[in-house]
Amino acid sequence: MKILRFDISSRLLHWSHALFFFWLLITGIALFFTPKSLLGDPFIKMVHLYASLPFILLPLIIYLRASISTRNDIKELMEWRRDDLHWFIELFKMNKTDVPGKFNAGQKANFLFVLLLIIGFSLTGFIVWMKSMFSRSFVELNFIIHDSLAILSILLLAGHITLAVYYSESLKCIIYGKIDAAWAKEHYPNWFLKERRG
Repeated sequence: MKILRFDISSRLLHWSHALFFFWLLITGIALFFTPKSLLGDPFIKMVHLYASLPFILLPLIIYLRASISTRNDIKELMEWRRDDLHWFIELFKMNKTDVPGKFNAGQKANFLFVLLLIIGFSLTGFIVWMKSMFSRSFVELNFIIHDSLAILSILLLAGHITLAVYYSESLKCIIYGKIDAAWAKEHYPNWFLKERRG
């Protein structure tokens, strides 16, 4: 039996963000390795810069038009409780512990890191884009920060994909929306019981 875990707006939010992230990552790497100018190939630079707009704005637009379920998911991902710290402690001890809600503390941490990366990319990218407004040394510092954030995001992405493949049921539900009820009961028992009652 399958139960709904992510509705269409949640999946649209996830995959639209992923699409533009990959677009920016590929064009950013291309810019890094094409030293035609300080910012690399002009065409790739244009493609990279203009992809940053939907990367920032599309999640906001989707969130504003999202379902109550998606908004509740985001609210829960941003709420940290004592149970979340306990989950991390038990993880490091290699012990299994119940997840208090729909998301475990690792998923909440991933969400927080993604938000911080978006803010960091946006601020440093704006400074690099509008470089004529700032001193050369400040722009160069932001280049370094922007590139460092890209490296961090690659590491985060690698971990995210590895865990998604390892827990293939999670990957299926962010694609199709539904999750196996037995799997949900084992990994997210409190959320499962709440869904069954609702």
